[in-house]
Amino acid sequence: MSVLMKRDKELKHCNNCGAPVTTEICPYCHAATGISTWQADMEYPVIDCKEVNIGFWTVWFPMIFAVTFSFFGIVFPIITILIDFSYKFPIILACSIFALVGIVSFIIGIKPLIRYLIVKTKGKLIEGTIYGYIDDGIILNGVPAQTVKILVNTNDGPKFILYQLGDIKQPYKINSKINLKVYKDIFLIDKEKNDFFS
Repeated sequence: MSVLMKRDKELKHCNNCGAPVTTEICPYCHAATGISTWQADMEYPVIDCKEVNIGFWTVWFPMIFAVTFSFFGIVFPIITILIDFSYKFPIILACSIFALVGIVSFIIGIKPLIRYLIVKTKGKLIEGTIYGYIDDGIILNGVPAQTVKILVNTNDGPKFILYQLGDIKQPYKINSKINLKVYKDIFLIDKEKNDFFS
């Protein structure tokens, strides 16, 4: 993920208490300041986050590709070879790319499921605070997916994670609390513990 940079040097004040602010949440009254995450200072370090997203774009869409391309890359050539053995080598060469795309798509689709099982069985429950959203580099139907900036407490003090939602929605309010499960660097927003998830 790219490092967030402060784009606007103009001094801003908290709408609630009037204090000068450079972050999305006022350090004095803890109210949302309205500052965009793109403009905010990164007041704490960012730690690596391998997020868990089980959804259409993250799991089912790659799996559709995996099944389709695997069929044309593996099953279809076998059937064709059985019908006409003389086409054996041209078909294998032509369909190998389909098989490769199918395998890569399967790996992409299975990775979130593996992470989900790991963090669900071995992870511990922690609380985080929603600081803001930034556009992800992934485009879904012409709209950028969202990455949510979450403040979590670690053994080394407070730190941020940038959690890719795999969706275009911004389902959490700024300055709201959220429950996550964490195992090493794998994070899962625990939807069962967050009844404000939409």
